[in-house]
Parts: sequence; structure tokens; C-alpha cells
Amino acid sequence: LAFLVLLLLFKLGNPIVTYKTGPFSIVFAPEGPELLNIYNNGQLVWYTSADNSSFINAAQTTYQIQQNGGVYNINREILSSCDAAEIQSHGTQPSSSYPLVFFSGELCSAVRFFVSFQAVEVKDVMKNTYYHLLFNVTLLGPAAYNEVWLVYGSEVDEGFYGFGFQYSKLNMKGEVLPLFSTEQGVGRGLEPVTLILDIASKGSGGSWYTTYTHVPQYISTKMRSLMLESREYTIFDLTDKSKVTIQLNSTQMIGRILHGKTYKDLLSTYTAYSGRLAPLPSWVDRGAVIGLEGGTKVVMDTVAKIQASQGSLDDVAAVWLQDWTGERRFNNSGKDIGRVGLWWNWEVDQTHYPDWSGLVSNLTSQGVQVLIYINCLVTDVSKRGTPYRRNLYKEGIENGYLVKLDSGELWLGYTEGALVDLTNKKAYKWFMEVIQEEMLATNVSGWMADFGESLPLNAALNSKADPAKLHSKYPEMWATLNKEAITTYKPVDGITYNASNIVYFMRSASNLSPGLSRLFWLGDQLVTWDHYDGLQTAIIGMLSSGLSGFSLMHSDTGGYTTLDVSILKYVRSKSLFMRWVELSSLTPLLRTHPGSLPEVNWQFDTDNETLDHFFRMTKVYKAWGFYRRQLMQEAYEFGWPVIRHLMLEFPNNTAIYQQDLSKLYMIGGEILVAPLHNPLETLLEDHVPVFLPSENDWVHLWTQAIYKGNDRWQLIKAPLGEPCVLYKNGSLVGQQFRRKIDKLLKF
Repeated sequence: LAFLVLLLLFKLGNPIVTYKTGPFSIVFAPEGPELLNIYNNGQLVWYTSADNSSFINAAQTTYQIQQNGGVYNINREILSSCDAAEIQSHGTQPSSSYPLVFFSGELCSAVRFFVSFQAVEVKDVMKNTYYHLLFNVTLLGPAAYNEVWLVYGSEVDEGFYGFGFQYSKLNMKGEVLPLFSTEQGVGRGLEPVTLILDIASKGSGGSWYTTYTHVPQYISTKMRSLMLESREYTIFDLTDKSKVTIQLNSTQMIGRILHGKTYKDLLSTYTAYSGRLAPLPSWVDRGAVIGLEGGTKVVMDTVAKIQASQGSLDDVAAVWLQDWTGERRFNNSGKDIGRVGLWWNWEVDQTHYPDWSGLVSNLTSQGVQVLIYINCLVTDVSKRGTPYRRNLYKEGIENGYLVKLDSGELWLGYTEGALVDLTNKKAYKWFMEVIQEEMLATNVSGWMADFGESLPLNAALNSKADPAKLHSKYPEMWATLNKEAITTYKPVDGITYNASNIVYFMRSASNLSPGLSRLFWLGDQLVTWDHYDGLQTAIIGMLSSGLSGFSLMHSDTGGYTTLDVSILKYVRSKSLFMRWVELSSLTPLLRTHPGSLPEVNWQFDTDNETLDHFFRMTKVYKAWGFYRRQLMQEAYEFGWPVIRHLMLEFPNNTAIYQQDLSKLYMIGGEILVAPLHNPLETLLEDHVPVFLPSENDWVHLWTQAIYKGNDRWQLIKAPLGEPCVLYKNGSLVGQQFRRKIDKLLKF
């Protein structure tokens, strides 16, 4: 239709101009319903709105921001806006690669704009070449206008997916979605916990859209994709059915328009820019990563308990000992939630873990790796009351390595924790050497690399960089430091070291994080079932992040955040933990977390039934390891996630787009999983609703019953220990999965 309109205008004598840059054609039609239309080899990839609205706006806004640790309460007010862009000149500028196409003109009194488009080539890790259309929108004029907005067309039935880690919603059509790297909050709309925490500390409860990541990228159901390189606070306004408005807290917006014939094509071309996750080391396939706390005796007693109950440690890939630096307890207060925390002084607490090297050696000799924990902050360990070798907090202060505010004060935003200034090259090198000397030198196999969201917007950084621009880049700087620490580490003579065997996993992220980390996890879910902050958000988060290039994702099994005070009692139950184990066994990594209050949470070994269930599901995790390894290779070569929304595998099935498919997923292209995600489903005798695409009939993993694919919802039984897993009828992968189940479970 757009082509016919343009043809009609041409015949009527209107000055339609087409510019070429690489494979992209930019059609300028001054009198047309759409001012600009952009094509890639004939496929429409972007166009301005047909309602005569200005495609560039300028706005004057003010911000009031309150920060508490990594939580930000942002109040934004629009004082005025300017929305009458008039293109006064246009043309091309030659370059050494592809021509730059530009449009410039006046937006309103004294405000001018300059817009450019230029094709760029991007090569992925496999040396394949992709073409992106780089765009730059710049305001020129009075400083009062501090925001640039880009407005363009959308179709009524166009869905928008991705945007990094999103936990409560998948399709953002109809929503206003702010993007800013922050703690996700506790509750995120679940009441009364959200309200009460917000009263105690404004913003601590979070909202449905709060996320650890700033990833301004989407894939639409019209096979279109757009991303921003800009780092500042961003709002995607998708409430208008016929257009998209991107609002950026800057006078310059830089981004890319992407092209692909399929969703998988769009992911491949996007991840050529963002980077891709490499396959995890083979030791991960051995089994579960078990989170333990309490010191050497607790760890070894638990290991002995597993050996006694299971006959061996063959299903344990690693133990994750996040309290290796010492345990620190926090009481409930107006500024904090009661929990068991850690001393952020990144060396072994020899009182808590005497003979650390002996413990690591003992476990690794039995095939069990040891993982630990670090974040990008330091606390004063002299307050711990037990011996220490180094006080990193003191070292950081003495050398000027820690972030200060523009007032000159040291920033202490996280329970007296100070943030390392990664813009300071000496601080960067110092902290990298801490990882090498205090962690890698002890022969651990990886760690959780936590936080990264808390850079203050009023920081005075060593590099003099603008903290508003750097805030959302800090997570990738933190990832880069971890990566460089591993790749540049040189062990002492005689020690075997393989950098590819080290796994670090992160929750904070930017566009470029997939190429800088080994693995991601979804952060701190509440120990509940709901879609606000519980188990259901883990499913949604894996799906949304997978559509943004985060191909290897997992969650804290059972959730993390635990509240046990007054009317706020959110404690991990047995049924929640057992069902979450089932979910985790069907993700890239099965890892447990004791939670923020381990003593009140249900754990993997609280009773024998849970222990047996846990290791039954660990065997399920091991059983599809052959396919997981294939999918991890696909993730590296093509950018496709292991956990996939159904639309990736059935893009032409129109029925899919009419359904809420946020609680089920595909593993690769062969296996369909519908986790039991709601306690009410137990009232239906453990039946879960499953949507079965009509492209295939489906074989039940456990009963081998065949279900007809008919694009309808069906209730399928999922008793404890037999989560709802189906595979395509005739699938060799599915058949092998079942054979391995038979062997491992002696089914």
C-alpha cells in the first residue's frame, strides 16, 4: 500500500527522492502520508507515522531522583515540548564506506535538528557480515530543551518484545516502558509488600518495569527491530496503536535499524553487535550447582549427607559458597531488610573457612567445582571482629579508588559499601588483581559477579565522564573487568589453568553485555509464585531476555528475597521450591540459593522427600545435556537463546500472537515446556494449561501419549517429579531425551 501511495504521488509530480546507503533505500516524500520510508531490499523496515505528527520532537523536562543503594525513585516532569519538524535540506555525504544520508531543518523557534542514516557492516564471531542502518538524531539550539524524541509508525497489530530483562510483561504494545539500570525492587506491584517497602524507603518496592538492565532494543511481530546505542534514561511510549515514541534524556540519539526475514535473523544481526555468549564448560553438565552457607563444617556435612543419600557426588557439578568472605547479619530497620549478608572484603575469611585451599582441593578431587561471590563494592572489614589480611575498603580510600559524589563525599549507598570507580585506570587494575590474587589463585571455578546498577548520577568520576551517560554503561565495564581478570591471569608455575573453564554470572547488563560475560541470572526474585516478583517472573524474564541476545539465562532456584517480619511473611515453601527445581532443571543451569534468610527457607535437603526430588530433577537436567550443548553452540554461532518464545519456532502461526504464552517455552526447536507455575494448578490435580501449535503433534516425555497440535489450549497432568515436557512427534532429540531419562532414572 505504501508503495502504491508513493507511486501515485510520483505521477502527480510531487518531489519524491530515494537515497541509497548499502542495502537500504530511504524514500523521502514531502507530501506523502509517510514522510520517510526505509526499505532493505524491498522490505519496509521503518517509516514515519501517517498522522502528520512530527517525527522529531524536543522537550524540556526536569528530573527529581532519589537513590537508595541501587534503587532509584525517578520523577520526571515535562515542562514544554516542541513538535513541528520541517525538513529544509536533505542529501548525501560521501564516506569511505557507504553514503551518509542526512535531513536537517527547523523544529521550532531557534531549535534545529540534524538526522542522518548510514549503512554499516557488522561482523559476528563467526565472521559473517550483517548490515545495520545507523541513525543519529541531534538537536541544535537552546539548552533548555534537554530531550530528543523520535516518533515513527507502527501497525495496530504489531507486538514489541525484548527490552532486556523484563519480568512481568512480554508484549509491550500499549505500555509506557521506562528503561534504566536499577535494582528491580521487592514486590514490584505485589501487595502489601510493595506499598510497605515504598513507605519505608521510596522506590524499594519497585514497579512492573524496573529492571537491572538498560537494553533499549526490541523485535516486533512485523519482523522489524530497532536498538539504541545511547545510554541515557529512555522511555518507549507504545500506547498509541499507530506509532512509537522514543524519549531520550539527551539532545542526541544514536541507534540502529535492523533487518531480517525471520525473528532468528533479527537476533543474529542484533547479536553481531551485542556479542554472543560462548558455550559453558563441560563440568556444568555434571549436574546441579548447590548454594551453601555456614562455613567449612556445614559444607562438608552437607556433602557427606548427599553422598549418604545418593551414593555418590556424581550429580553435583559445583558448590557455590557465596559466604567465603564471611557472614554478616542485618536486622530489619527503616533502611534495610533483615537478611544474612556478606562482608564485601574479597579475601577468604579464615575463621569461617579455615584451610580454604584444603576444602577446594578436597571437593575438586571428587569432581565438584567451587564457585564463590564478588561484587563491585567494598566494606570496612575491620568491623567484622575476626582476623583479616587486607582491608580493601581502606586500600580504596587511601588510593582514591572509590566513587565520590560531586560534593566530595565518599558514596556509601549499600549498607556502608563503597563503589569502585572503574573509570580510574589504577582502580580498575587494582580490582582486577584482587580477583586474580584472592580468587583465581585459590583454584575456584567461577563466581557470581553481582550488582553494577548503583553508579550515582551525581558522582564525580575520575575520568570526568558524565555519570548520567555512564550509569548504564557501568554494568558492561564491570563485566569487562571480570573477563579481563580471567583472560590475563597467569598462575604460578605448575598450576594448571584454563580460562574457558571459569564461569562468572551477572544480573546487571547493557546492550553489549552478552559478549562480555559467560552467563546471566535473573536477579533477586521473591520466594512467591506470582507474576510480579515470583516464580512466574523467572519464566517471563528468560523469554524476554532471550529476545534481547541473552541466550544463557537461569534463576535462583526457589527465589532469593525472604521477608519474615510482622505482617510481611514471605518464606519459601516446600511446594514452591520443589516446583522451581523442576523449572530450573529445564534451563541452562540448575543452581540453588539458600535465600536471604536461609534458616526459615525450605532448602534442597530440608527433608528426604525434597532431597530425593532435587536429585531426580538433577538427573533430568543431565538427561538433556547433549541437546543443551548443541543449543549453546547455536547461541554462540547465531545468537539464538536456549530458552525460546514459541514465536521464534513458529513465526507463521498466527494463532500464537493471540495467546498469552508467557508461562511456557521451547527448549531449542524440539522440546516444549509448561512448568507448573501457580499453586492453584495443584487444585486441578496438577494439570497445567498448554498451548499446542498445529505444526506438529506432541509426545509427552513421561507417558509417551501423543497430543494433537491444534492451536488450542489443553490441560495436561504434571505430577510432582514429572513436569509437563513434550517433544515434537518424530523428534530424534526428544527420543534421545527419553532414552537418557530411562537410563538415569531407571524409569
